[in-house]
Amino acid sequence: MLNYKKIFRTKFAYSVICWIGAQYIKLVAQTTKWSFINKKYIKNLWKKNEPFILCFWHGRLLMMPLSWKNEKKINVLISAHSDGQLLSRTVKHFNIETITGSSSKGGSEAIRNIIKSLKSGISVGMTPDGPRGPRMKVNSAIIKIASLTGYKILPLSYSVKRKKFLNSWDRFLLAYPFNKGCFIWGKPIKIKKKININEDLILSKNLEKILIKLTEDADKFVKKKN
Repeated sequence: MLNYKKIFRTKFAYSVICWIGAQYIKLVAQTTKWSFINKKYIKNLWKKNEPFILCFWHGRLLMMPLSWKNEKKINVLISAHSDGQLLSRTVKHFNIETITGSSSKGGSEAIRNIIKSLKSGISVGMTPDGPRGPRMKVNSAIIKIASLTGYKILPLSYSVKRKKFLNSWDRFLLAYPFNKGCFIWGKPIKIKKKININEDLILSKNLEKILIKLTEDADKFVKKKN
């Protein structure tokens, strides 16, 4: 009798699944009419060759490769869990590299690699409620990293009109092909050096509110599209 669980854990099966995932993202990207709101914020940072921390909710991760320019490098923080590794191999099809680890659970090595990436001129993508939640709650690591490095946080969200929310901790948004969607960026956020614990908490809450508002605005925008 075939052991399907064992088969799906093989390198070949992982490669096939990730290839299929990447093709699905490309299909959605190419068959969806996209609107890009406040893209000037990311364009200005690219123009100045200024690395930054791209910040978005874990549940809005699927179409994020579409928000990036192929000629610009980015490293995305991905968990060491099996689902994280699937994601890591999938985004490689879009020339996106990954940093493995968690910034929220004492992941000092991951944080060091994030800082190293930024200082070498490569932007970093982070889901501040990842890898396991709580959903849409910012952990303070992203604020600490921005404060330590002096690089800006750039908030981002996206939505599509035709979608399904999966029954996962993050209510992962699965976008359907032949759709209408939008990406919406917030203003880059500069965090001062040497913040105290209270300031860290306040800034984390402010970032949380900004990301929630961007997500709500994206959902409202696509809902109005004919």
